[in-house]
Amino acid sequence: MRRLATLLAAVALAGCGHAPSTDLHPSPPPVEFAPLQHPFRGQRLHLDRDSEASRWQAANGAGWLDPITSTPQARWINGPENVADIPRLARDARRQRALLVLVAYYLPDRGCTGHRDGAPTPQAYLAWIDQLVAALAGTRAAIIVEPDAIPADCFDAERADLLRTAVARLVDAGQYVYLDAGHSAWRSTGETAERLLASGVNRAEGFAVNVANRQPTQDAQRWGLELSDLVGGREFVIDTSRNGAGPPPDEPGRDDEWCNPARQGLGDRPTTSPDLPGVAATLWVKRPGESDGPCGGETTYEFAPRQARNLIVNAAPWVTQAERQSAIATPFTP
Repeated sequence: MRRLATLLAAVALAGCGHAPSTDLHPSPPPVEFAPLQHPFRGQRLHLDRDSEASRWQAANGAGWLDPITSTPQARWINGPENVADIPRLARDARRQRALLVLVAYYLPDRGCTGHRDGAPTPQAYLAWIDQLVAALAGTRAAIIVEPDAIPADCFDAERADLLRTAVARLVDAGQYVYLDAGHSAWRSTGETAERLLASGVNRAEGFAVNVANRQPTQDAQRWGLELSDLVGGREFVIDTSRNGAGPPPDEPGRDDEWCNPARQGLGDRPTTSPDLPGVAATLWVKRPGESDGPCGGETTYEFAPRQARNLIVNAAPWVTQAERQSAIATPFTP
């Protein structure tokens, strides 16, 4: 934290026009922050009709899923097999005159599980980043880079270097980058800021908060503002896809409430004009209805209608009572 404080002090001095230090122990050079481009301002968000939820809805005549399937959501690019989807998404976004939101999620050892997931090597990861850029073919997208990578326990200098290089390649290709920062109930803003700076947030548009989590928007904004103050005033986006009922209870003797909890609800709908200081947009980053994994009565990470139903029934007030009742009343086979 001492290194971060020194770094931020240097940034502040540079911004106030003070003369540089001439003593024998000068401060490190200030971080140069790229100008913000505000890509979400005045934009509509791309609506992808080719989601697991949309396909399940069509196959089962499930009109009760409309609150989810009619709402713009991010598209996750989890590895080389998903890159083939990008040209279609880019064309569709251009037709809609809408901003495409992607999630890049292929970092080596992304789950801190001893390299059992993600790219096999740093070189393979950067080659994949280049493939993603090529597949976009000039279409500019907002790209949320690597959920959980920065707050993870296995974050180290090697990971920071790799993220910094990925950010640079995406930005140089004209893409809008938001590094994932975790959420308000995870790490302190000071520690997170140090990791973001090491990972190249100074060249990114900003960072993402609350991805796939359920912290209230107010808490996410407060934490994000504190963090933004430490990283040059970068803007941030908040994932509101599943925070309509707040975080699940922390019950004694249980450690699985984060994974497909019984109490969860859709949060506020995404918007590019959220009227929240510091917030560039509220987004649905985690796709509602997709399972957190083999827990809470589910067996996969795929779309699970039981999860979708819970989210609609317990949703924020924008979901009407008729829509909630439709979800409750319609029979389905999980």
